[in-house]
Amino acid sequence: MSLRILLATDGSEDARAAEAWLRHFPVPADSRLRVLSVASIPPSALDIPPVREFQASLREAAARAAESARAGLAARFAESDAQTAEGDPRDVIVRAAETWNADLVVLGARGLGAIAGALLGSVSLGVARHAPCSVLVVKPGAGTGRRIVIAVDGSGQAATAAAFVARLPLDPATVVQLVGVAQRPIAPATTPGLAAGIVRKALAELLQERKGALERALAEAAGPFAGAAKTVERTVLVGHPVESLLGAAAGRDVGLIVVGARGLGAVKRLVLGSVSEALLRHVDRPILIVKEPRA
Repeated sequence: MSLRILLATDGSEDARAAEAWLRHFPVPADSRLRVLSVASIPPSALDIPPVREFQASLREAAARAAESARAGLAARFAESDAQTAEGDPRDVIVRAAETWNADLVVLGARGLGAIAGALLGSVSLGVARHAPCSVLVVKPGAGTGRRIVIAVDGSGQAATAAAFVARLPLDPATVVQLVGVAQRPIAPATTPGLAAGIVRKALAELLQERKGALERALAEAAGPFAGAAKTVERTVLVGHPVESLLGAAAGRDVGLIVVGARGLGAVKRLVLGSVSEALLRHVDRPILIVKEPRA
């Protein structure tokens, strides 16, 4: 497997963090890199030298950022190039991913025009929602821990996410942790006293069924890793999906969180799913959102 990786950068600290993290990403052989820097040129009714000089400086800064990132990563790729464009970064990055048939978009969490102080910027969220391919969002201060946590819920999208990771040339020291969360059934608000024991038994049985279904899903997701030198762990947690997965992601050696996306709806807007989007917003590690490959 080779990948066409689109790295979006504006030269900001968060964008440089994404570039640095990509140096450690297990890039398959013969992969290609395209670095894109988008210059957001503010509109002006004045066509005078100071305005033209300011606009030119923005274009030059974008070109420098793109070439600097390309030069720093070129050795890891069979081919690489740097490009610049103008416009709204969300629209430009998504359009570039579409026209270039990218397999993966990589970008920082807060740079690229995001509101300072937000854990996840509007550009990162917009690209994650609308890009036609998988998206890797690198959070501030991201490390390179050897554990990869993959969320598994029994869906085809989660299986696709696990298969994507299994095809990467992972380091033998990598630990892949497949995590499923069984949500505890909610008891009726009012239950007659005589029926309370029956209800408790039914709820306990339902929880066991959910755990059993997740265990089967984890075993299936582990299939693509069979025979690999890396360690694969399977974990079933009981609780709220977001809280439980955030807890699993908080481990000191966790370097990457992987989730599946639900695909594009009728209006061509990505439905990440409530759990995937909550993790994207709140987890403090790099998060890879894997989407179904194009036909």
